[in-house]
Amino acid sequence: MQKFDIKNIAVEIKLLIVVSLISVLVMLIKFADAGFYKTIIEQFALFSDFKIFNYRIWQFVTYSFLHSDIMHLLFNMLMLYFFSQLFFTFFNSKQFLKAYFLGGIAAGIFYFLVANIFGLQSYVVGASGAVMAVFFTVVGYNPKMRVQLIIFGNVAIYYIAIAFLGFDLLQLFFDNAGGHLAHLGGSIFGFCYGKWLGGFSLSNLKKSKVKTNLRTVHNKINQTKNNSTDNSVQKQIDIILDKISKSGYDSLTKEEKEFLFKQK
Repeated sequence: MQKFDIKNIAVEIKLLIVVSLISVLVMLIKFADAGFYKTIIEQFALFSDFKIFNYRIWQFVTYSFLHSDIMHLLFNMLMLYFFSQLFFTFFNSKQFLKAYFLGGIAAGIFYFLVANIFGLQSYVVGASGAVMAVFFTVVGYNPKMRVQLIIFGNVAIYYIAIAFLGFDLLQLFFDNAGGHLAHLGGSIFGFCYGKWLGGFSLSNLKKSKVKTNLRTVHNKINQTKNNSTDNSVQKQIDIILDKISKSGYDSLTKEEKEFLFKQK
């Protein structure tokens, strides 16, 4: 008989168990001691009312470990498990935890800011913002990934993402607007995180632009080499090429860059 080892349990299952145990425990306290339950909610749920929030910054983390009822918890944990399977198609456990926890914090901050801007006095509990961050990380990374749905068949996940966004935007005008704000915040973070994991960044854009410029310069230089009979011009080009190879294109002076681009 193989000895049980908690290390063998997948990270998403560990997270699911921890969140479920904490949520169920707090639900039981609600029935056992309503006053103590109220204190727990005030301390660990995320309130948009700044007087209740009272600089309890830990609420941006703890709210995602609480759920309003069993159905709320069950739905979020099922979604977390399903989305985690998509996530691990491309990413590892460390990236999963980053997407979940940072996504949950981002969702809370988004809810808090928007709720205060529009005067929404409420509080949120639940892991759905973090769960959305996990899913939208995959959407940001590979929006054309296809999944098999019972009713609709084989569809690209960006269609599912659009449906989620549309539903959350519509529900802002009905009950639980705060929860749907958290969904949107987690979705935005997840999509950006997925893009970042895919290599999208401002620095990469700059590098790409520089590489494009270098290819253009290289083509013009080759053309100059083939056609030019002026040894002094060729010598100057060689000097500039050496400088580029040692220090990069950005090390060139304005005059040197202009000289290169004038060559035909």
